[in-house]
Amino acid sequence: MWAVRLVRFAGWVVLSLVLLTFLAVQIQLLISRWRAERLSADMHQIRLYQSTWADAQRLMNRWGAWGHYDGSCTAASCQYAIGMGTIRYQNPDAPRRVWVEWFSAHDRLNLYEWLGGRDAVVYASFTVHDGTIWRTGSGIGVTVPTRRIRRDNDWPWSLSISAASRQRLHRTIEDPFSFGFLGSEDELAKHLYYKVWRPGGCEINCQVEIVYYSTHTPPAEIERLTSYNFSCFTQLIACAHIEDLLPASKEWHLYDEYQSSPTVPIPPSRPASSYVMPIPPPCSKIPVWAHSRDVRYALAVEVLPTTADDQKFDPRMAKVRVVSSLKEPAPWLSGAVVRAYPYGNGNIPPEEGQGLIPGRRFIVFPVGNDEKHDILTKDSSIKLDRCGVLEDTPETRRELEKGFAQNDTLNP
Repeated sequence: MWAVRLVRFAGWVVLSLVLLTFLAVQIQLLISRWRAERLSADMHQIRLYQSTWADAQRLMNRWGAWGHYDGSCTAASCQYAIGMGTIRYQNPDAPRRVWVEWFSAHDRLNLYEWLGGRDAVVYASFTVHDGTIWRTGSGIGVTVPTRRIRRDNDWPWSLSISAASRQRLHRTIEDPFSFGFLGSEDELAKHLYYKVWRPGGCEINCQVEIVYYSTHTPPAEIERLTSYNFSCFTQLIACAHIEDLLPASKEWHLYDEYQSSPTVPIPPSRPASSYVMPIPPPCSKIPVWAHSRDVRYALAVEVLPTTADDQKFDPRMAKVRVVSSLKEPAPWLSGAVVRAYPYGNGNIPPEEGQGLIPGRRFIVFPVGNDEKHDILTKDSSIKLDRCGVLEDTPETRRELEKGFAQNDTLNP
């Protein structure tokens, strides 16, 4: 009988330890979710160019245990970041937890995930300039439990989203990578204040989305774009697709062709013959102010007559005289005669209204100015992107000024 009692006692001890561990994991997840929701709510209270240094200090005092900044942090200039997550997330500024690192490295049976655990992280950032908050950013990441024996180099399925404000929704020479790419200007026909994209090479074991929003985006829209689903930290049925993590992303359809997950296989690739080139929206669908907000240079030019010899190598080429630079000081000097090339090639004519007609004045937006390999000089030709030509009228100039007013002196 003593042996039976011993086995029963051992069984109760093991079961109690499992239950206590399960409760500890769940409590830790709930605490992480609660903190993430509080941090998100605080970030949604920020109003760009309006929230003050005092507001920033209140955030730093509240989240100082998870906060970090490099160099100095004053009302004149401060970049502050906050990062936190579940128990296996190691904040670089937190004391090293040897047992957590050891457990993460040796948890081959995925015991943490069998107990309902998952790796999850949330971060937020803001930039103070001249006494007010000029930039914000945030992000979330969560793994999807697999509950199987881990192999070497076995990366878990993960979902992550990041969002950041910018004064221009365009890659800049000061920030050339911008997480890779900032998307086509055609996106502005669908939403004027933000661009979204997904990086390549992440369809097998992850889904990632990047959102860039203008610093003049209405606060309600910023809140919608950054209202993450923190229940993904705790719900028993794990979030498995990017739309689960951010409800707003359902309308973007960035992963429609890759609806893979730990339980959903990757569908076969579409045959090349089934691919149809999307038709870009007409330039008239994109307001002038949105274009002028995002470009670096805007030039007023007068189109000059050309000869057959001028267009011997490219019939699209036009000659223009630079009248003035309307935005940043451009490399082309006033009065300079420059070759200009409208968007398209020999097989794709420019859209109606995008041609450079001799004897008329236009506003043009040069491209190539944000690439390190294509630095513009006073001798460079002017290359124009789609929708890069506007009639020079008083109404156009008023719309240009609306966009210019949304830019500031802080990059990006």
